[in-house]
Amino acid sequence: MPSRFQLDEDDDHQKSANFIKAPESAYEAVYSPTRLRLRRLVLQVVEWEVPRLAKMQRRWRSPALDRLFVFAGMLGNHTFFMLALPFAHIFGLGVFGRGLSFVVLWSFYFSSIVKDYISAPRPASPPVVQITRSPAHTIEYGFPSSHTTYVASALLYISHYMLNVWEVSGLWLYLLWAIGIVIIFSRVYCGLHSVIDVTGGFVIGALEALVFIYCYEPLDVLMRSDPGPLYIIAALYVALSAMPRSLDLCPCCIDAFCATSVTAGLGLGAWVYVRLPFLYQDGQSDRIAWDTSLTLTQNAMRCFITLALSVVWKLTSKPVMISVIRRLFSKDIAVRAPDMAVCTASDQTDGKSNECADADHSEHLEKTPTPQNIKSGHYGSYAIMAADENLARVPIYIGLPMVVTVVSPLLYYTLGLMPDQHAT
Repeated sequence: MPSRFQLDEDDDHQKSANFIKAPESAYEAVYSPTRLRLRRLVLQVVEWEVPRLAKMQRRWRSPALDRLFVFAGMLGNHTFFMLALPFAHIFGLGVFGRGLSFVVLWSFYFSSIVKDYISAPRPASPPVVQITRSPAHTIEYGFPSSHTTYVASALLYISHYMLNVWEVSGLWLYLLWAIGIVIIFSRVYCGLHSVIDVTGGFVIGALEALVFIYCYEPLDVLMRSDPGPLYIIAALYVALSAMPRSLDLCPCCIDAFCATSVTAGLGLGAWVYVRLPFLYQDGQSDRIAWDTSLTLTQNAMRCFITLALSVVWKLTSKPVMISVIRRLFSKDIAVRAPDMAVCTASDQTDGKSNECADADHSEHLEKTPTPQNIKSGHYGSYAIMAADENLARVPIYIGLPMVVTVVSPLLYYTLGLMPDQHAT
């Protein structure tokens, strides 16, 4: 009996499973020779894997395993991390929380730019069966696996802290890696990625985590220095400007905009926080929410305040920021994107996932852009990047961590929920 999670076998979802449709001649006209070679290399490997992946699924699949690996995939998706990362700050893991947030969120960015640059589709369905509760994922490119990229980066960063800072090893470390491996394998089992996709994702995530492990401390000091905001905004501008245009309307770039904006907000929040003397005492910027010197009720109140303010900001800032973007930028810059441009991880929490998958995007697919559009970069995913809703995500997601790291502590202070012996 087929699993109820087997959404791709429903004809209504076939459009999302086979979204990447631009003819090869269009890629040849737009992409550089190096980009074409890399794309074709990945495509050859994925095409070689497809019948083998389909055979593996026919042999191994069962309703129980379907449920297990669908759930495992949910533990490593964008939405999970966007909901879970604030708790690293709420429970007082300041330096670790900021570092983990930077590692995971920048892995979103690096996986997104490689996805758009390579522009390789996911394993063909059929014959591979795509098992997912979030059909919107199937309209993205395949290489590398974003799940694998940020799970790998999180595994290495947390392992570094467990071994070198917390001095925790043994069973807990094995359990951490066992969960990570199950999440990574779920991408192949569920037919959403090939082996080369997860291999590429793991390599990118591991390299990025190693760089952050050895470079994050001086970067943290640099961000909190007097010219820190200039460095942060410049890095954000360079990162978003460097996003490659893909020929197809892949929404990978949206998560990159959100993730890098959150890291900018974390940096700006830390910069503001250390300049508030009534909050920042004895050099302690680590503990933002949870403190053992407070009662359980006081800590619960602080957690509730932080979460409530975050929800209020997310719900109220979007229409305001979109209006501001439309006033600041001309229609040539801030455009109305196709409907699928709003199909993001954050939108899935609002119940839009099925709308994203069911939408007919074929009318938006470009064949071969004009030479003028190719030169200017105004083709394909530019329609998503320059959309007013997407540009509005930058201030929205910059503001979100500042609510957690600055606004919440100010409210704690006002309500008398700050312990005297700590600068939280």
